[in-house]
Amino acid sequence: MTSALPLLGLLLCLGLLVIIWRKRPFLGVGIFLGVAVASMVMAVVPALEGGDVPIWLPALPFAVVAVTLFGFGILAWLWGDES
Repeated sequence: MTSALPLLGLLLCLGLLVIIWRKRPFLGVGIFLGVAVASMVMAVVPALEGGDVPIWLPALPFAVVAVTLFGFGILAWLWGDES
């Protein structure tokens, strides 16, 4: 049962990709290319162990999104209409 669960998840994701590919071809191609690039990166870059991960690394994506939105907010405030 343990080895059947990942195979079932793979088949489910593949089925969803087929459905998406038929309904929205551009989204399907984008998902396919993203998975291909991520697979190549995972094959080249070695896996990190839990002890080697810095404490700030898991929160980095949230910080990048927050700083980006803050920057866009400042730009919208400065360039906004004066009506």
